Amino acid sequence: MSADPAMDFSVSFDLDPQSRDVDDILQLPEKIAQKKHCRIVVCIDEFQQIGEFRDSKTFQKRLRAVWQLQKSVSYCLFGSKKHLMNELFERKSYPFYKFGDAVYLQKIGTADWVDYICGRFKATGKSISGELAEKICATVENHSAYVQQLAWLVWTHTETEASEDIFNDAYQDLIEQNTPLFEKQTENLTSYQMNFLRAVLDGVHGEFGRQEIIHKYQLGSTANISTIKRALIKKELIDVEKRQVYISDPVLEAWLRTI
Repeated sequence: MSADPAMDFSVSFDLDPQSRDVDDILQLPEKIAQKKHCRIVVCIDEFQQIGEFRDSKTFQKRLRAVWQLQKSVSYCLFGSKKHLMNELFERKSYPFYKFGDAVYLQKIGTADWVDYICGRFKATGKSISGELAEKICATVENHSAYVQQLAWLVWTHTETEASEDIFNDAYQDLIEQNTPLFEKQTENLTSYQMNFLRAVLDGVHGEFGRQEIIHKYQLGSTANISTIKRALIKKELIDVEKRQVYISDPVLEAWLRTI
């Protein structure tokens, strides 16, 4: 089988969950592995969605009870919602607590992105300088989805060779295309939460409990700050790294500066 994405394939099984025992279905990879005398890795993307299942914890307990006894199958569980994945695997009250090794994927490096972007432009009869490709990455802080979206917008605006003006137009398109999403994400925020985001935009990343910060940005009280942070983390609008708070989405940050 080729690794080329254009030659992707999928496999499905005609199983009726109503007529099969759940454990029997969960044991299927192990049965196949033993029958074929091989090891199998089962990869499940967006695993945090399990938290939205009806009676989720009961189902999680069932999964763990079956999976942890399998000897020929390993499970690689992916998730794009960092705080939800952390909750699943780091809270003692959850069935998957310390189920396996946690691996935090780093962003794709700029050099790899530049090679890829320049290569794709060249393959379609267009060109872009390494400097401009690097600027695409830097502008969206190497956020994979945005690098691809912005690079594609630059490409669609380019007839033969990308330029700074083309980049600027493409970046405005990027913000405009994501504006409906950003409006939905922020329309129900409280005034306290919006004020907190404004403080972060102004360069305040820590020590929000200082009286001058509370007063300047009208955050209410020291006790209220913890509630604000938890809510914004849950909404995935901010990240906290080494006790420093940042806007999690670089394009959302640029949009917030315009409103």
